[in-house]
Amino acid sequence: FGRIDAIGYQPPSQEQEVANALSELEQLARQQPDNIEARVLLAKSMMQLGRFDAAQRYYSEALKLQPDNANLMVDYAESLFRAGKPDQPNAEAPQWIDKALVIDPQNQRALFFKGILLMQANQPAQAAAVWEQLLPQLDDSTAQALLPQINQARRQASLPELAVAPVKSLQLVIDIDPALKAQTPPGSVLFVSAKDPSRPGPPIAAKRIAVSEFPLTVTLSAVDSIMPTAKLFSQAQFSVSARISASGSVTAGKDDWLSEPVLVQSDKLEPVTLILHRQP
Repeated sequence: FGRIDAIGYQPPSQEQEVANALSELEQLARQQPDNIEARVLLAKSMMQLGRFDAAQRYYSEALKLQPDNANLMVDYAESLFRAGKPDQPNAEAPQWIDKALVIDPQNQRALFFKGILLMQANQPAQAAAVWEQLLPQLDDSTAQALLPQINQARRQASLPELAVAPVKSLQLVIDIDPALKAQTPPGSVLFVSAKDPSRPGPPIAAKRIAVSEFPLTVTLSAVDSIMPTAKLFSQAQFSVSARISASGSVTAGKDDWLSEPVLVQSDKLEPVTLILHRQP
């Protein structure tokens, strides 16, 4: 009669479904010894289930397949850290964090966990210094969320508290080519962007500004980052440029005025001047 309950059918519980999915994934990992995606997914699933020892095994197998993967090193260190006890720090976890930071010195998760491990090792001054190094890479809200932990570490180290989280930013001065001073710009919309010079694609950070006169000063910071996983100052270097859009569109047009891109080092944020020219 179309009634499932008439034959005593019991749908699998959520726990059973998870167990079945993990069993299939484990079988796939055994059948495909080079399948790193299956091992990482298994490890992350074990972390969510609180099975940290099992997660360690799969992260260890994944690292054998990609021994220079900094993010995997951080994941493995986290599994070691979470499996330990607060009064018994894991000696191996800091080693993996340090290895990750050698490969990727700006790795945010590595810096965050390094601070936690330093606090666990009763080194609050060093922990505060590491977290303060992380601050400039974060957007304002995330930096403010980290600030209480920094100040807790500073209090334990008998250091003065930070009143506000310092915001790292780049100051840009946008002006027009003197030869064009008497001409009216083609539009009132200015786009400023920062890009990774080593790869094509969308900008790392961008700003859209309505303008009426030049020169003007613009500030770029992590808040202007396009993707949450790729913050502006997490790049060792980036190029900045400006464009006045004739149509007001994000897409560049033939009548736009452009500036030459300028390469900027993230550790040397001196003011940059961008001069807008008409396209040849």
